[in-house]
Amino acid sequence: MDLILFYYFSMLAKYKNFSIAAEEVYLSQSSLSKRIKSLEDKLGVELFIRYPRSIELTKAGQALLPYAQNIARELDVMKRNVGAMADADSVLRISAISFLSYYGVTARIASYINENPNAAVGIKEMSSDLGLSLLQDGRVDAVMMFHAGPLGGAYDIYPMAEEEMVAIMNKDHVLSDREAVTLGDLESQELILISEHDEPFFHDFVVGELKREGYRPRLHKYRVWIGAIETILKQSQSVAILPRKVAERMNGGGVVYKNIEGLPAFSFSVVTKMNNNKPVFRDFIRYLEGQIPLPATEINGKIRA
Repeated sequence: MDLILFYYFSMLAKYKNFSIAAEEVYLSQSSLSKRIKSLEDKLGVELFIRYPRSIELTKAGQALLPYAQNIARELDVMKRNVGAMADADSVLRISAISFLSYYGVTARIASYINENPNAAVGIKEMSSDLGLSLLQDGRVDAVMMFHAGPLGGAYDIYPMAEEEMVAIMNKDHVLSDREAVTLGDLESQELILISEHDEPFFHDFVVGELKREGYRPRLHKYRVWIGAIETILKQSQSVAILPRKVAERMNGGGVVYKNIEGLPAFSFSVVTKMNNNKPVFRDFIRYLEGQIPLPATEINGKIRA
């Protein structure tokens, strides 16, 4: 029996949510569901009671859980010990947001790999907050992520781009003739944000700023991704709040975007633990900065030239 199935089971038992557990183990929801079903078939029991919006352990699942947790812990120890035997200095582990192509980073990573065939680069696509937690645990070497201001920890931050949020709407929307919109204008609109399960930074950043100014935003109730947002905007009077780089690709074809007054900028950066001297990471950063020279920046009290 594949022992990794017990790890997947323990994660689903922990979160009791297929979406969150799938993100934690780097699988799609459908793949995780198939693996749990496989384990149930092999054991000949149902491990979860599946409700329309939630799940809970069956009695068999409750009995299995402590054994599965022990197996999961041993698997983790094994992977760490075996991984430590590899040539760690030549392996670069990166977690990255799924927006890399909007910032021209995907092409730069591909160029780096082509020009440095001895460097092994592994990229896990995940949200900014999950990537930062993996960095803290030492499971990745760097995170390509969104953030607003200092991160409050012992990090070196290499800014790749400064970004801002803009309002995107149907070309016939009542606000479409404005040069810019205000936070007050947006309070009365149904707002569409990128699903907080895919990238919680946007939800927390936008909602936080609106509430800080005393506004109570009305949020679109469905979780949506970029591809669906453009379709919704063309067929409704909702307003999406998205990064400018995303909006620039949507502009035209029935939708327009407007600057938002009073909403601060944020950053897209490469983040690592302070004083990361891993050779492959230093080479990678030098390569990225050689592609786009960056000014000296003071982050978390440290000057980075």
